[in-house]
Amino acid sequence: MFVRDHLPRRSHGIARQLPDQRELVAAFGGHPSDPAKDHPLLGWAATLAALHRRRHRDPLATAGIDCCRAELVATIDAWVIDQLPRKRSTDHLRAESVGATVDRMAAAHVHASHLLHTAEKVSDARVHAAWYRLALLADEWTDLITGGVRETVRDRRPA
Repeated sequence: MFVRDHLPRRSHGIARQLPDQRELVAAFGGHPSDPAKDHPLLGWAATLAALHRRRHRDPLATAGIDCCRAELVATIDAWVIDQLPRKRSTDHLRAESVGATVDRMAAAHVHASHLLHTAEKVSDARVHAAWYRLALLADEWTDLITGGVRETVRDRRPA
């Protein structure tokens, strides 16, 4: 489904310590898993997706939901600072970007899923564009955790 699905998960370093894009997307979709074995980031990712879904259903609660999201993003970033080793090889991983990246991916997944289930035709260009955006964000996540060149989704759009 995603461009970088063929990449093997690294057995060392940051990529080993953070979930890959497939695990995050499964968490956004609410797929049940074993909490004892799961990475804490997956639970936070599922919660962020649930908050985005709630935001769609209840626009009047947006301010409170956004506060909860901000707290969760801060929790993720604090966990990254606490848990991940501070080595020269991890300089590319900026803690402040991890929580925000997960939140953007959760929002994109919820939006794409909503369009898929509500569009008159699955072939609608909006549906395709939403899933394409999620794929770009998933690639950004992979770049972030593997140390690849990081560019924002805005930089990837054609002029």
